[in-house]
Amino acid sequence: MTGRSAYDVLVVSSYKPLPARLLADELIGRVSVITEPQFADFYGPEVRVTTVGSIDDLTAVRDAALGIFAAGRVDAVLTPTEAGIAASGLLRSHYGVQGIGYETANACSNKYVMKRTLAAAGVPVTAFRPVYRLAEVPAAAAELGWPVVVKPTFGGGAFNVVELHSPGEFEAFAADRRSTGLRAQRTPLLVESLVEMVAEYHCDAVVHEGEPSFAAVSRYHGPVLRSLGGFIGSHPLADAHPDREAVVALLREVLTAVGLRSGVAHLEVFRTTAGLLVGEIACRPPGGGLVEGLALQYGVDLWQAFLETSLGLPPTLRLRPAGHLVVNSMLPARPGRITAITPAEKLAALPGALQVTMSRRVGDVIDPDLYSTSHTGVVLFAVEREEEIPGRLRELAQLYQLDVTPSPGLGEGRGHQLRRVP
Repeated sequence: MTGRSAYDVLVVSSYKPLPARLLADELIGRVSVITEPQFADFYGPEVRVTTVGSIDDLTAVRDAALGIFAAGRVDAVLTPTEAGIAASGLLRSHYGVQGIGYETANACSNKYVMKRTLAAAGVPVTAFRPVYRLAEVPAAAAELGWPVVVKPTFGGGAFNVVELHSPGEFEAFAADRRSTGLRAQRTPLLVESLVEMVAEYHCDAVVHEGEPSFAAVSRYHGPVLRSLGGFIGSHPLADAHPDREAVVALLREVLTAVGLRSGVAHLEVFRTTAGLLVGEIACRPPGGGLVEGLALQYGVDLWQAFLETSLGLPPTLRLRPAGHLVVNSMLPARPGRITAITPAEKLAALPGALQVTMSRRVGDVIDPDLYSTSHTGVVLFAVEREEEIPGRLRELAQLYQLDVTPSPGLGEGRGHQLRRVP
């Protein structure tokens, strides 16, 4: 591949396509895609699209890829979201493509394998147990001690993740339609001890030759799982913050444990009264406006670094730190048909506003399945001191209006869906 001006790539994705600017990048030549039928129209006629029933079906993805490899060279396999990471790792290992192989991809997406791998390496994590049916949760919780968090072993965005505090609460949950997603899982579930957090951090890094060439540690406004439906976002920690170096040190331990030597990493870390605990790691850029916020804060483009490392190239990093803190905040979504929403120009009146990007408009119908990156838009604003953030968020909440009405046909939700209606 040395000296080539363009690379032919295979994208494995479902509800979120690779950003259009990457598909148009001069590094990219021919593009092929494996996705699910309902997402095929995300791509233009110049892209060869092959569909499978589910990109979680590793055998189906492997077999679908055979025709793509037979049709021409594939230099790299790209996956922009949590869904598809394991499948893309399998394709690289099975077809001999450079990049993150199956073992590492599985350790960065299969939450049970991830926790087992990290615990074996001595990385501090919450206590956990795998279960194979929802009915097995109470036994695992009794062993760990209530309360617990239950989640699918594959998935992201806090989707189908639930806190359960007692056997009685479990029984009520299991009998309710809210448990439909967990009962329908075709993979094991993970039961974890629920820990009380003092703070929740994320660390976003560009990894080259096993070391973080760039690492930013940010703090969420509040615990993400308990913030669903509210203003979820974060801001970078100052270099002198006492937890910053400790989180980066944990990142290095995690990278070694899972074998991630090149790519973009998104690490979740909890600050508890007992110390720092690693939540999860993913080998892809974060969502919810974090990429844009970190670009304004540091001048680093995580998507470009993702593309370059996926192609086996060294990442291009041109750090240009801002002289203020850049705060990222998603505007909360609610299920239903949107009848009124604050326009971007009004939100831009927020003091310190840097960028307002609206992703929803009047007439859009948002399904009931909300997850941690469900939003109607993203607001990025600047403050001089961390202490200013709570007040600025209150101002944003006062500016923001979202009115919805129930929409016929919403049913029980499908997840990750936005429908536009006449």
